[in-house]
Amino acid sequence: MAHLHGISGSTRFLLDGTKPVHGRKMATLAEITEFLEHYPELLAGAASVEEKRQDEIIHALEDREAELNREMAEGIEQRTKDVYTSILAINDRIEASESFFVVLWLLIRFWGANQISGWRIHFPSTAVRWKLWKLKREWEKAIATRTCSVSSASRDITATKQFLTKNSSYLIGAKAEQQVIDALSQLPDDCHIMSGVNLRRFDTAYWWRKKDEIRFQQIDPVVIGPTGLFLIGTKNWSGADIELKTGDIKRQVKVATHALWVYMKDEYRFYERNPKIRCVIVSTQGSHPDLKLDKDIDVITLNRLIEYITQWEKILTPLNVERLTHVISFSEAR
Repeated sequence: MAHLHGISGSTRFLLDGTKPVHGRKMATLAEITEFLEHYPELLAGAASVEEKRQDEIIHALEDREAELNREMAEGIEQRTKDVYTSILAINDRIEASESFFVVLWLLIRFWGANQISGWRIHFPSTAVRWKLWKLKREWEKAIATRTCSVSSASRDITATKQFLTKNSSYLIGAKAEQQVIDALSQLPDDCHIMSGVNLRRFDTAYWWRKKDEIRFQQIDPVVIGPTGLFLIGTKNWSGADIELKTGDIKRQVKVATHALWVYMKDEYRFYERNPKIRCVIVSTQGSHPDLKLDKDIDVITLNRLIEYITQWEKILTPLNVERLTHVISFSEAR
């Protein structure tokens, strides 16, 4: 199975726009899908679930406070016993000694031990007292915000549903991208799938045909393996729809390809010449065989993706793959 890195740009956009549900932020597309499927039940039980969660937080803080108090009390008790045992031992030596100078020295020790006995007993508990003070503040905050948290639980769920509904096109795109990533994951384990690749430059690059500025380019996904480097575009369209929008798609792909090539030219040239970038559009709704947007951009269906990537001659060594994976390190879109 191939190595997966990162999260697709559409999925990251959706995750960043959602609110916490029952105190937990969603982290995967599957969780978004599950949220939409169970939205009515989540909304209906939001207040009661949040009340229970807040009560659990408060009880956990109270239990921790009791545990720290018990720990501090046991420590003080043990140290009190140890300190006064040592003081009594000095007193016994005073009573048993017949030397004036020894008695004088022991008296000084006896006096000093009594003077610092309180410090020896209580100072080691300073760290525990500090933890208790912080815990008390957390408990007070939890009590003060409990009502607000309960009332906002329903609002957060409603806001999340509204956001996902408003951005349903991103959700459709994210699901299509996930289909592609799931298919790519079946590649051999010497392949790497980089999702959420963000190519950033300090200086501006240009796409020579249109003179478009390229300072930032997001690519989803890039596949690196023995047969080369593949830039995968995902379209939740049929082959006919793709043909109708050939111009726009070609421009998107060529700008992304140029951005990746320029980025590798700066970062990879230390090792060797850039490998060829193969561009392929995956149509999740199907397309007729051998559809090409131009000589450098193939269009294939999802079920042919693995075959397409593995059919080429092996041109990259394991070291090449490792270097490219390091150079094109994924960076989740934010």
